[in-house]
Parts: sequence; C-alpha cells; structure tokens
Amino acid sequence: MGANTQQELTSELMEFYERDEQDGTVSHLNTALGEFSTTYIFDSPEFIVRDYAYTYADDITLSYQTATKNYIQIAFFLNDELLIDRINGQQNIYRPQHNYIYFTPCGSEVDIYFKKGVVYRNLDIYVESDYFHEFAAQIPALDSFISAVDSNAFVRLAEQGIPISPQMQLILKEMKACDKKGLQRLYFMKSRILNLLQLLFEWIDLHGNTDAPTCTFKETPTGIYHDVQEFIVNNTSQFYTIEQLSALFGINEYKLKKGFKAIFGMGLFQFATKVHIQEALSLLKTTNLSIKEIAFRTGYSSPSSFSVAFKKHCGISPNRIRRDQASS
Repeated sequence: MGANTQQELTSELMEFYERDEQDGTVSHLNTALGEFSTTYIFDSPEFIVRDYAYTYADDITLSYQTATKNYIQIAFFLNDELLIDRINGQQNIYRPQHNYIYFTPCGSEVDIYFKKGVVYRNLDIYVESDYFHEFAAQIPALDSFISAVDSNAFVRLAEQGIPISPQMQLILKEMKACDKKGLQRLYFMKSRILNLLQLLFEWIDLHGNTDAPTCTFKETPTGIYHDVQEFIVNNTSQFYTIEQLSALFGINEYKLKKGFKAIFGMGLFQFATKVHIQEALSLLKTTNLSIKEIAFRTGYSSPSSFSVAFKKHCGISPNRIRRDQASS
C-alpha cells in the first residue's frame, strides 16, 4: 500500500468516525485498511456514546491529527490485546478490559499501532468538558487532571487504567441494549453514564490517581527482569501473556522467558499465579467481597477457574476459608 493511498484511506476512515447518525444506527466501512463499524448509542449536549469494532488487514501505524472536540474521553477497552499509541511524542499503553479517562487537545499528533487480524472493541463516552468540570469539582484526586485540561494539554487519569468491573460491564450492556425513545431514553442513558462515572471515581478515590506508569524501565538487561517482576506484582487484575510482556518491555520473548526463570527460579506464569493467589487470599481475609468479585479482581475469567487454581496452590478452597472465618 503506497503512502499516498494509505493517507487517502486514513482520511476516509477519519471522516467515517466523524459522522453523526441517529441513536441505534450501525454504520460500516470496508476498505483496504480493514473492516470498521460504529454503533451510535447516544447523543446529547453533555454526552456522546459510541461502540466501535474494527479489524485491520495488515499491521499498521495509523497517523492523524485530532480535530476540534471539547470532550473528555472515557474509553472502555473491551478487546484482549494491548493497544499502544503515541500522542504528541508521549507513548501510552491501554490494557485489555480496562477503562481510561483522558483529554486530547485539538491538533494533537497521534500514532496508533494496530496488529493484523485482531478484533478491537471499545465503547467510548465523550463528556463535554464544562460538564465534566462541574461533576468532578468536589474530587481532590482530579485536581491535577482538570488543571492539565484547562492548560489544553494531553493528560490521562489513572495512568495504569481502571479495571472494568462486572458492575461496569452490566451497565455497558444495558446501554447497548436500551430501546427506549425520547425522554425515557435521555433519562435512562444519563443515569447509566453518571453511575459509571461514580464507579470510576470511587475506584480512583480508593486506589489513587497514578500519575506515572507502574513499570519503570532500568537500563541494564537484568533490571528489565526485575521490572517485569514488579509489573506483575503491581498489576494483579489480569494475567499477561509472554507476548504482551515482551511487547511492553521491549525484550525478545525467548530471552524474557529464560532470563526470568534463571533469576527468580520459576517461570513467568508460575510466578504470576503465585502473586495473584496471594492477592486473592488477602482479599478473602480482609474484605467482604464475594468470591466471584475476588476472582474477577485477580484476573480470573470465572469463579470456577479461580477456585481450581486457588485450591491447587493453597490446598484449600476459597469457600472453605470463608466458612472457617465465619465460624471463628
């Protein structure tokens, strides 16, 4: 694909994404770049909600300049792959099944890296900037974020992302399935968006707003393995594949696998499982979260797979630990 052709196709794609349609409309675009669809869920002066699905025909770096939009973007990344972009020279990582809140000024230079054949999904809520200011005015953790927005600078809130909880997933599902019309639809959608904002801000209030990525890169090769270890320990809301960690830390998969085991005496998956189970054990003993909630919070796709792994590692089921606590 020639440079001019890719530029033309990128322009066509940007125009596709800039369209406005009636709520409930699903628009499709098929080009040499790939297949793209947008579901128009909701439009109002304060909020815009879009559900995106797209697959690229080849590995590609999509480069463009942002248009004028006075919105805070609240993006729920629903795919299973890391997404990496660079905005005004700053690299950003978007983890699967996480939410990111960010502001991108008009005229920003954006490069996004997509892999061939991957089905990307994200549901985005665009919140009008003044409305967001009013909503967030009483939350101290958002002060630095609001200051950056006021300075017209690119900024992300909670740099490592906010895990998409089962409760958030249910609200997103309700929004996509809503068939109400008129005022009923308006009130329904606004109530769900405000509920999502409440859940996101409660998470930030509990965990804090991380202004820098959890993983920092040391210069020595050995330091990278310790960085990987630290990243796994500090990010127990999901399991990462060797491929994902390799891309994230810029190290060959084979070297990562062999080097990690040589230094720490166990493989990456074995170490990650140990860390996740230790976190789950702590949550079992110190919180009233259900076993289902603990399973999702520690990266397991279902309570049953969590229980199997937990019993294999601890020799006792999580249900048994809860029963013993209740009787003591």
